[in-house]
Amino acid sequence: MTVCTDKPEQIKAQMRKHGCQAIMLSDRECKLIDTLGIRNQGFHSGIPGGAKALPIPTTVLVDSAGVVRWVDQAENYQRRSDPDRVLAALETHLPRLSQ
Repeated sequence: MTVCTDKPEQIKAQMRKHGCQAIMLSDRECKLIDTLGIRNQGFHSGIPGGAKALPIPTTVLVDSAGVVRWVDQAENYQRRSDPDRVLAALETHLPRLSQ
């Protein structure tokens, strides 16, 4: 699941363009972003004429009991978790899912 400040129609267009099948939520008012504590407070905290803020790219692994097993949060809003790093975390913290 992803959370972003894009408008729903922008999300749909990007999903089609990139063939993405993830659940993508539009949070224009940053309510969920603030609840999760992932609002970017840095220099690039908003888009001129657009959303109030950008979320910090964050990857969270949650097990079937709802326990958070691993969190990776970027320092730069333009970078996402490295796929190899996420795969290693899956193998370490949720080994049955990575097989």
